[in-house]
Amino acid sequence: MADTIINSLPPTHETKSPYYFHPYFIHQFTQYVNTTFEKLSEAKDNYVFWRIRFLDLLKYTNKIGFIDGTLEKPDPSSPYYEPWKKCNSMILCWLMNSVTETLLNHVLHAETAHKAWEDLRRVFVPCFDSKIFELRRSLATLRQGGDSVEEYYRKFSKAWMELSEYDPVPECNCCGCNCEDAKRAEEAREKEQRYAFLMGLNKDLDYVRTRIMYKKNPPSLHDAYVMVKHSESMIIAGRSS
Repeated sequence: MADTIINSLPPTHETKSPYYFHPYFIHQFTQYVNTTFEKLSEAKDNYVFWRIRFLDLLKYTNKIGFIDGTLEKPDPSSPYYEPWKKCNSMILCWLMNSVTETLLNHVLHAETAHKAWEDLRRVFVPCFDSKIFELRRSLATLRQGGDSVEEYYRKFSKAWMELSEYDPVPECNCCGCNCEDAKRAEEAREKEQRYAFLMGLNKDLDYVRTRIMYKKNPPSLHDAYVMVKHSESMIIAGRSS
């Protein structure tokens, strides 16, 4: 009976529907985008961080389909046509209010949120393979140099986070099977990150680097960072005593 009632609700009233449109929550999200959301800017080159935050907003409101192209514009005779237009306009409004003036035309001239999303992406990432190559080349040459371990790890983590957006770990599509493919892929990526982090450390941290490499159960990237940071603190304390 309950399922029948839920299924009979119009799309704008069914909370699980991407067309759900509660005025209060939509107002709150609009206020959030207008006041606290960091605007996408070519000068700041903050596309990847802006993208993550905007996707989080759309996931929370169940409206990812409007920007990834999976929720196409319905036929005008469809009962979903008007709800789709309303949601599409709302997301375009969010996009307009979350970009700087120099990027505004990419949204203003787009008929759909999906088109605006792709146009903005092409400004910052015209080619995924080229971007992945650029990030991997940068990571291959990233070294601690004159930075503290904390600052080096911050730069390292930022670069890897960006790379993971464009070159994510492959997901298992086996629909709940017991295979270990996804787990092995995650472990391989973690190992790659740990090696890259250790390779970039200065020579005075060779001892702790060797300790980490010879551990029977290799630590996570974060645990390796904690070990290296502690070793750095001991070296600094020894120099000042």
